[in-house]
Amino acid sequence: MICFASCERYPVRALLGIHDPIDSWPDIWYIYDDEINTKGSLEPKRWEDDSSCADWHKVKLDFACTSQPKCGRKCVKFSWVGNVNDRDKSFFGFGLMAREQVGGVVDLSKSGYVYMKFWIKGRLYQGCKFRIEIPKKSGGSWAYAEMSDTDVTPNWQEVSVQLTNIQDMTQIEYDISMALIATGITNGGEVYLDDIRFTKE
Repeated sequence: MICFASCERYPVRALLGIHDPIDSWPDIWYIYDDEINTKGSLEPKRWEDDSSCADWHKVKLDFACTSQPKCGRKCVKFSWVGNVNDRDKSFFGFGLMAREQVGGVVDLSKSGYVYMKFWIKGRLYQGCKFRIEIPKKSGGSWAYAEMSDTDVTPNWQEVSVQLTNIQDMTQIEYDISMALIATGITNGGEVYLDDIRFTKE
């Protein structure tokens, strides 16, 4: 006989590999906690500056890093270490999407979520910033927050981004987007991320 032990964080549906309905809203929705849980089963979307000013072979994005998790067994390691030329705002980033298909959208207006929270640690060199972009309406603009090289520290810290200043959360294309952005000449940076989630309080 096989028994499954579950809780809100690891419900039986997750243990059995069954995704939550796209329009269900648990009190805490862990977008990432040891693994990606975006409900729509889409792979993370990666994007980058397509110019030749950055050394893209020095960019690493690992969603199963086991060396320094805050909670559980894994965390996200996101690094861009190496000289970046002086073209302003070179970038590399990724997006986590709650969509059932490419080109689809999701309505978060009835979700009740008030914050997007996550844990972060690492190091950014001068001239590099970490940008968090939160739900983007199709055809609209991002709401975002940024962390500078002095904001990101070697110790885990929790960050909360308030969602209530987003006027329209219908037809959302991406739930969360994160990027390392060069504001000038920089050696980039490295961050660890864990427990990326939406909460209702």
